[in-house]
Amino acid sequence: MASKIFDASWLADCVERLAEGIAARRGLGSGKALIGLRTRGAILADRLRDTLWKRHGLEIPIGYLDATLYRDDLHRGAGLKPVRPSELDFALNDRDIILVDDVLCTGRSIRAAMGAIFDYGRPASIALCVMIDRGGRELPIHPDYLGVKMEVSKGGFVRLKLREIDPQGDAVYVVGPGEPEP
Repeated sequence: MASKIFDASWLADCVERLAEGIAARRGLGSGKALIGLRTRGAILADRLRDTLWKRHGLEIPIGYLDATLYRDDLHRGAGLKPVRPSELDFALNDRDIILVDDVLCTGRSIRAAMGAIFDYGRPASIALCVMIDRGGRELPIHPDYLGVKMEVSKGGFVRLKLREIDPQGDAVYVVGPGEPEP
């Protein structure tokens, strides 16, 4: 059975800490922008943007990206879900982009997202913000802003549930090999 390891309170604190880190770094280029990876990364990017505004008075443009069609494992059936439109209503050129996702594992989704971003422009930089780094990297990709790092057994995975789309509300579960989804 899946184990609940973090609750809504932890997630709210994590968003606060990540927003603090983002606000503390002053980047080059023509300013920062958040890009949330669909679906959960987009929701987390919204929460970060709101926190950056409320706590630090920083108004940061936000966009949403679906990188499904950029995945290198699409031919193997990965990412077989409806493709949602990307929404990037600001110029990316010379901006410091903060790419937001929920869980980092192999790095393949992030590699796909970076490929998609460069089709929209040439940012000054791309930083990665994730709630959970669960290890298992296949590519040399590492977060610049991180909520928590944890090791998960081979065949297991981490599920971040969010109140906006999940009946469980805000929670993080570790699911062992062969266990059902929470």
